[in-house]
Amino acid sequence: MSLHNIFDTSLSKPSITIKLIVCFISTLFVSPSFAVSVTPNATTVVAGQYQFVSVSNVNGSLSAKSSNPSYATVTKVDASTYRIYGASPGTAKIEFKDKKSESKVYITVTAIVTNNAPKVGSTAGRLLASNCFQCHGTNGAGGFEKLVGESSSEIYKDLKKFSNGSEDPNGIMAAHAMGFTDAQMNLIANYFASLR
Repeated sequence: MSLHNIFDTSLSKPSITIKLIVCFISTLFVSPSFAVSVTPNATTVVAGQYQFVSVSNVNGSLSAKSSNPSYATVTKVDASTYRIYGASPGTAKIEFKDKKSESKVYITVTAIVTNNAPKVGSTAGRLLASNCFQCHGTNGAGGFEKLVGESSSEIYKDLKKFSNGSEDPNGIMAAHAMGFTDAQMNLIANYFASLR
C-alpha cells in the first residue's frame, strides 16, 4: 500500500482515512485534558476569610469572574493560584475562562462564628450560676453585688482571683470559686454577661 492510497490527494473526494485523522486532531485540541481546570471545583468559605484554588491547563490568558461579588470575590495570587474571599453569607459561582475553555468553582459563604458565648437569655451555665443567686440575687440582679451588665471577661477574671486565692482567700467567694473548673467559671461568666 502506497502513501498515495492512504492519503487520497484529490480535492473532490477526500479519503475516509484523512477524515479520521482530522477528527482525531480536532478532538485532541478540545478534549478535557487540554481544558482549564480548577481545584477544588466547590468550596465553603467563612465570611471575612479566604480560600485558595489552584488553576492548571491554561491556554493563553485567563480571566476569573464572580457571579455575585457581594458574596464572593476572586483575586489572582500567581499564575496557578487564585484567592476566593467570602464577602458575606450566600452562594456564588467563580468562572475561570481562557481562550479555549472555561471552568467553574461553586462557592458557599457561611456566617462568621464569633465565639461560643451564649446568646442573650441563654440557659447555658444557669444551673452553675444559680449557686450565686443567694448573695447576688436571682439572675445576678442585685443583692450584695449586681452581676448583670458586667462583661464575661470581667466576671471570669474576678472568679479566677477568688479561685486561686489572690483575692479574699478566706471569704465565701473563694470557697465557692475554688469548687469550679475554668470551664465552669467561663459558663457562669458567660451566663451572667448574657443577661440584660
